[in-house]
Amino acid sequence: MSVKTKLNEEELKRYSKQILIKNIGGPGQLKLKNTKIIVIGAGGLGAPVIMHLSSVGVGCIGIVDFDKVEVSNLQRQFIHNVNSIGLPKVDSAKIFVSQLNPNILVNTYQIDVKDREFKDVISKYDMIVDCTDNFNTRFRVADLCQELKKPYIFGSVRAFEGQITSILPSNSELKYPKIRDLFDEETLEDNQETCADLGILSITTTLVGTIMGGEAIKISLGFENTLVGKLLVIDILNNKFETFIYDGH
Repeated sequence: MSVKTKLNEEELKRYSKQILIKNIGGPGQLKLKNTKIIVIGAGGLGAPVIMHLSSVGVGCIGIVDFDKVEVSNLQRQFIHNVNSIGLPKVDSAKIFVSQLNPNILVNTYQIDVKDREFKDVISKYDMIVDCTDNFNTRFRVADLCQELKKPYIFGSVRAFEGQITSILPSNSELKYPKIRDLFDEETLEDNQETCADLGILSITTTLVGTIMGGEAIKISLGFENTLVGKLLVIDILNNKFETFIYDGH
């Protein structure tokens, strides 16, 4: 994607309300237009992330998913519909984005994160948003992001509960927590209950995915008030929002 130096007339109209926001403005909107973000998973979390990134004007969105749309997905994965059943999720998601915002370049990858080409695919993007549904996959994606020095946004959901954090690659001057600093891999291996076991509500996936999309947008724009070094835990049933700060222990 070549660097764009200005917004066209249609984009100025489309994004006029967010351009009015003082810490976005025209320069911020142009920065979003020149940003490339890849979303791993076009399901319950991926749906709101893809919707918000495309509506806000992120210029290039990559979508990775190996599955096809099933009727049971429609309860929460609102970027798909009854006409999408049987289609690869990446194709259905691309149709959604094209109808919402034709200015967006969408690249689709019907691959598994274990495939050999996955690392090469994500290396082409500025940021990775992980909307997968199990910790084995999340650890793999997070490790690759550290290796490639890419920002990584994490989200998980089950029933009424969700968790979100953002992880930046560490360097010689700044040390950020890694995913294994926030989650105990051995403990998680003994408790790998997923949405398939515990169920999930669309309100949970939509809220958590929306916050993940917000993190991607804020990091793209260089905002400091993000979830880097923090873990946001949400309990919708009891209306609880708690933020845990990683202190290095």
